[in-house]
Amino acid sequence: MKTCMNTIWINLKSTTTMKTIDFTKIQAAQLEDFANASDELFGLGVITTDSFTGEIGEYIACKYFHLTKMPRVTRAIDGICSRGYKYQIKAKVVSNDNFNYNITNLSSREFNFLAVVYFDKSYNPLKILKIPSSKIKGATFKITTSVIAMYNCDITNLRLPSKVRIAINRFAKAYDQLEENKIIRSRRIVGDIGEFYACRRLNLHLCSNRNEKGYDASNEQGLRFEIKTRRVYESDRRCSETRRINNLVGKDADYLIVVTIDRVFRCSGMWIMPMRNIMNPKSAHLGIVNTTLGVKNLIPSKIDWLQTGEKFKSF
Repeated sequence: MKTCMNTIWINLKSTTTMKTIDFTKIQAAQLEDFANASDELFGLGVITTDSFTGEIGEYIACKYFHLTKMPRVTRAIDGICSRGYKYQIKAKVVSNDNFNYNITNLSSREFNFLAVVYFDKSYNPLKILKIPSSKIKGATFKITTSVIAMYNCDITNLRLPSKVRIAINRFAKAYDQLEENKIIRSRRIVGDIGEFYACRRLNLHLCSNRNEKGYDASNEQGLRFEIKTRRVYESDRRCSETRRINNLVGKDADYLIVVTIDRVFRCSGMWIMPMRNIMNPKSAHLGIVNTTLGVKNLIPSKIDWLQTGEKFKSF
C-alpha cells in the first residue's frame, strides 16, 4: 500500500456523527461564483460537461483549426475538419514555462492529428501543437522541447469572441478563489469536492499521491476507499439517470463511495458499498447505489431517482 497522509488543503477532522459537512458561508459563496462562471461558459457553447480544462481546450482548438466538435460519445475523436481529418485534443495548464507533457491512452490509428493546447493559469492560450498521428508510436506520447519546436503553431491568428474571452477569464478567477482558499487542490474540481465530503464524513485520509491508481483514501483501520463524484441537478446537460461512473476496473479499494453534488456543489447524497459487490464495473453508473448488494447510505439522497436506503452505522 502506498503511504497516505492527512491533507493540508482543508480541515477534515470530524466524526461520523456530525450533523453537517457543508462548507463555510464564504466557501459556499465562492463555489456559487464558480458555478455561475461555469454556467456562463456552458451558455456560450464553450463547455458541455464538468471536464473544464479539457473542454476549454477543445473549444480553443476547434476555433483555431476550424473544426466541428464531435459528440462526447465519439471515441478518440474530438473534432473533424472540412477535409475529413480527425483530431484528438488535449489541454494542459502550465506554470513556470514547464511544457513537458506525457499523454497516455492514445489510439493514434483512430485520428489524424493530435492537437495540444497549453494555457496559463488564466486560461489564456500559450501554445497550440499539431502533431501528425504518424509520429505517435504506441499509446503514450511524450512532449519535449524538440517536439514543441517542431509542431508549434502560430497562435497570433487565434480569434475568440470577446464574450468568450471575458467569460473564460472570469471562470479562471473563480477557480483561483477556490484554490487560494483551499477548497480544492487540483483542476479535478468535482472530484476534489466529493473527496472533501467523503473524507469529512468518514474521517478518511486522502492519498498523498494524486496518481494513485488503486484507491483514493484510507482510514485508521487500513481500509481503502475509491471515491467517485457526480454533479447532478435538473438542467439541459445533466438530466440523464444513467450517469456513468468510470475507471472502476482494477481498483485495490475495499469500498466504493459515491457522492453526488448539486449545481452549487453542495452534497446531495452519499453512499458506500463493498467494491467486490459491484456488478459490471466497466459499465457502472449512478444506479448502482440503488441495486448493489450491501450498499449503505452516508448522506440522505436529495435526488428522487436515487434511493436513500439503509443508513450506514460503522465498519
